[in-house]
Amino acid sequence: MSFLRILPAQIALLLLAALFMRLGFPLIMIVPMTVLLMLGLLVPWAEARALMAGVMGFCSLLWAFMTWLRVQERLAYGEPWSRLAGILMGVTLFTAWSAWLVWSARKADQHRFGTSALGTTGMGTTGLDQSAT
Repeated sequence: MSFLRILPAQIALLLLAALFMRLGFPLIMIVPMTVLLMLGLLVPWAEARALMAGVMGFCSLLWAFMTWLRVQERLAYGEPWSRLAGILMGVTLFTAWSAWLVWSARKADQHRFGTSALGTTGMGTTGLDQSAT
Protein backbone atom coordinates (compact mmCIF):
# COMPACT_ATOMS: atom_id res chain seq x y z
CA MET A 1 0.00 0.00 0.00
CA SER A 2 1.35 3.40 -0.82
CA PHE A 3 2.51 5.74 1.88
CA LEU A 4 -0.22 8.25 1.04
CA ARG A 5 -2.95 5.72 1.84
CA ILE A 6 -1.40 4.86 5.20
CA LEU A 7 -0.66 8.40 6.35
CA PRO A 8 -4.27 9.48 7.15
CA ALA A 9 -4.84 6.27 9.11
CA GLN A 10 -1.62 6.84 11.07
CA ILE A 11 -2.74 10.38 11.92
CA ALA A 12 -6.20 9.12 12.90
CA LEU A 13 -4.59 6.59 15.26
CA LEU A 14 -2.53 9.37 16.85
CA LEU A 15 -5.70 11.40 17.33
CA LEU A 16 -7.31 8.37 18.96
CA ALA A 17 -4.34 8.06 21.31
CA ALA A 18 -4.79 11.73 22.23
CA LEU A 19 -8.46 11.03 23.00
CA PHE A 20 -7.54 8.16 25.27
CA MET A 21 -4.97 10.34 27.02
CA ARG A 22 -7.67 12.98 27.51
CA LEU A 23 -9.97 10.35 28.99
CA GLY A 24 -7.31 9.42 31.54
CA PHE A 25 -6.11 6.05 30.29
CA PRO A 26 -2.57 5.23 31.48
CA LEU A 27 0.29 5.76 29.03
CA ILE A 28 1.55 2.24 29.68
CA MET A 29 -1.59 1.04 27.87
CA ILE A 30 -1.98 3.75 25.22
CA VAL A 31 1.51 3.71 23.73
CA PRO A 32 1.82 -0.05 23.03
CA MET A 33 -1.69 -0.27 21.57
CA THR A 34 -1.10 2.72 19.31
CA VAL A 35 2.23 1.34 18.12
CA LEU A 36 0.70 -2.10 17.45
CA LEU A 37 -2.16 -0.58 15.48
CA MET A 38 0.24 1.59 13.48
CA LEU A 39 2.36 -1.46 12.70
CA GLY A 40 -0.79 -3.37 11.76
CA LEU A 41 -1.33 -0.88 8.94
CA LEU A 42 2.00 -1.90 7.44
CA VAL A 43 1.11 -5.60 7.06
CA PRO A 44 0.57 -6.23 3.32
CA TRP A 45 -2.10 -8.94 3.67
CA ALA A 46 -5.63 -8.18 2.55
CA GLU A 47 -7.07 -9.78 5.69
CA ALA A 48 -4.95 -7.55 7.95
CA ARG A 49 -6.02 -4.49 6.02
CA ALA A 50 -9.67 -5.52 6.30
CA LEU A 51 -9.20 -5.87 10.06
CA MET A 52 -7.52 -2.47 10.25
CA ALA A 53 -10.33 -0.92 8.19
CA GLY A 54 -12.79 -2.36 10.72
CA VAL A 55 -10.75 -0.95 13.59
CA MET A 56 -10.69 2.46 11.93
CA GLY A 57 -14.45 2.26 11.33
CA PHE A 58 -14.97 1.45 15.00
CA CYS A 59 -12.76 4.42 15.91
CA SER A 60 -14.92 6.72 13.81
CA LEU A 61 -18.00 5.46 15.65
CA LEU A 62 -16.17 6.14 18.91
CA TRP A 63 -15.47 9.71 17.80
CA ALA A 64 -19.14 10.17 16.80
CA PHE A 65 -20.27 8.96 20.23
CA MET A 66 -17.75 11.24 21.93
CA THR A 67 -19.04 14.16 19.86
CA TRP A 68 -22.60 13.47 20.94
CA LEU A 69 -21.53 13.07 24.57
CA ARG A 70 -19.54 16.33 24.68
CA VAL A 71 -22.28 18.31 22.93
CA GLN A 72 -24.84 17.03 25.43
CA GLU A 73 -22.51 18.04 28.25
CA ARG A 74 -22.11 21.54 26.82
CA LEU A 75 -25.85 21.89 26.33
CA ALA A 76 -26.50 20.84 29.92
CA TYR A 77 -24.16 23.55 31.21
CA GLY A 78 -25.46 26.18 28.80
CA GLU A 79 -22.08 26.64 27.13
CA PRO A 80 -21.47 27.15 23.39
CA TRP A 81 -21.31 23.83 21.58
CA SER A 82 -21.28 24.45 17.81
CA ARG A 83 -17.51 24.87 17.41
CA LEU A 84 -16.88 21.75 19.50
CA ALA A 85 -19.35 19.78 17.39
CA GLY A 86 -17.75 20.99 14.16
CA ILE A 87 -14.23 20.09 15.25
CA LEU A 88 -15.14 16.65 16.59
CA MET A 89 -17.31 15.82 13.58
CA GLY A 90 -14.37 16.81 11.38
CA VAL A 91 -12.21 14.33 13.27
CA THR A 92 -14.96 11.72 12.93
CA LEU A 93 -15.18 12.22 9.17
CA PHE A 94 -11.37 12.19 8.83
CA THR A 95 -11.21 8.87 10.68
CA ALA A 96 -13.99 7.41 8.53
CA TRP A 97 -12.19 8.63 5.39
CA SER A 98 -8.96 6.99 6.54
CA ALA A 99 -10.87 3.74 7.15
CA TRP A 100 -12.21 3.96 3.60
CA LEU A 101 -8.69 4.50 2.26
CA VAL A 102 -7.42 1.41 4.08
CA TRP A 103 -10.41 -0.61 2.81
CA SER A 104 -9.91 0.51 -0.79
CA ALA A 105 -6.21 -0.34 -0.54
CA ARG A 106 -7.21 -3.85 0.52
CA LYS A 107 -9.32 -4.25 -2.59
CA ALA A 108 -6.57 -2.80 -4.79
CA ASP A 109 -4.05 -5.27 -3.37
CA GLN A 110 -6.43 -8.18 -3.99
CA HIS A 111 -6.77 -7.10 -7.60
CA ARG A 112 -3.04 -6.52 -8.03
CA PHE A 113 -2.00 -9.88 -6.57
CA GLY A 114 -4.92 -11.79 -8.15
CA THR A 115 -6.33 -13.23 -4.95
CA SER A 116 -9.87 -13.44 -3.72
CA ALA A 117 -11.08 -12.93 -0.17
CA LEU A 118 -10.32 -16.59 0.60
CA GLY A 119 -6.76 -16.39 -0.67
CA THR A 120 -7.26 -18.50 -3.81
CA THR A 121 -5.68 -17.56 -7.09
CA GLY A 122 -7.46 -16.95 -10.35
CA MET A 123 -6.61 -20.53 -11.45
CA GLY A 124 -9.54 -22.11 -9.60
CA THR A 125 -10.14 -23.45 -6.14
CA THR A 126 -8.05 -26.61 -6.33
CA GLY A 127 -5.41 -25.83 -8.93
CA LEU A 128 -5.97 -29.30 -10.50
CA ASP A 129 -6.88 -29.91 -14.09
CA GLN A 130 -10.66 -30.22 -14.19
CA SER A 131 -10.69 -32.04 -17.54
CA ALA A 132 -9.10 -35.16 -16.01
CA THR A 133 -12.34 -36.15 -14.29
